[in-house]
Amino acid sequence: MEPGIEAAKGSAETILGMKLPVLMRVVLPGLEATAVLYPAVKWLLHFLPHEKAEIWQPIAAYVVLVLLLGAILSTANNEFYKIYEGRRGWPERLAEWARQRQAARLSRLQQAAKSAATQAGYDEIWEQLRAYPIDENGDPKATHPTMLGNILAGYEQYPVTRYNMDSVFFFRRIWLQLEKDKKEEIDGQWCIADGFLALSAVGMAGAAAWTVQALVALLGISSKGLPFENSGWALLGAIGWLVLSAAWYRLSLPFHRENGETFKSIFDLYREKVWSLTSLKPRELEMWENAWAYLQYLAVRCPNCGKWTSIRGDQCSKCGFGLAEFERKLKETGQFPV
Repeated sequence: MEPGIEAAKGSAETILGMKLPVLMRVVLPGLEATAVLYPAVKWLLHFLPHEKAEIWQPIAAYVVLVLLLGAILSTANNEFYKIYEGRRGWPERLAEWARQRQAARLSRLQQAAKSAATQAGYDEIWEQLRAYPIDENGDPKATHPTMLGNILAGYEQYPVTRYNMDSVFFFRRIWLQLEKDKKEEIDGQWCIADGFLALSAVGMAGAAAWTVQALVALLGISSKGLPFENSGWALLGAIGWLVLSAAWYRLSLPFHRENGETFKSIFDLYREKVWSLTSLKPRELEMWENAWAYLQYLAVRCPNCGKWTSIRGDQCSKCGFGLAEFERKLKETGQFPV
């Protein structure tokens, strides 16, 4: 983990008294979602029975709402990624147009790298170019309609091109082999990008919701006393949420790049933890099949006809072969004959 990120993580946990993953994935998105819904929630609270003197009641209601919305949003994290990567919800023509824009940006970066006046400038440009996936010639290419999609595709491609390891399949298995403190350290870094992306998604949803309410109010459908009675304020709020959404998204990109480097390092350093997956023991496939049949159904393969039969019977139900000797050897050796 970068020193700056580690220091920020430690400070946040010390000041707020909570783990950073909870803060980034639950509390902050829940707070923003509550802010998006605030006018509607405030309006609805007037209909709930409460004592005016009890100020803690609305505060408690908002706290519960923050945690509830945050928990719901944390479960939708994977869906946010699919949308922001360009894998879901994008019309084909829009996705191709956006991908072409990413390709044009990539071309500009490559030209800038060639004409960089200093080594520092060249290194800075290539720091951005390294985020893209590469083609068969080793050159960066734009494969997704968004910058986030290309960043993720770039580091997910790394295990395939370096070790011929499928990133999705093997990463889950490597992750389960890591020590608990190591996983917590990595998750503490990754949650920052997750949180900023969730905040961006909430801001985008807020922009859409407030725009709809502005149109409703503009058409005079909203009655007096309902939230967003003024269409101008609602539209201004929608613009604000849209700007905030874009800012959260931009802020998340450097953290996604940093997460990508950690992802690559996990394969570089820990792939030997799943080395046992590269080989099978002699007759292992048949042994697992025999074990499953015995444990699930108390069934074994008859040594005479090879058909499945119950071990409880004195003889094979298919050919009538006596199983007494077979059962005795099974109990003595503890091994299924293959």
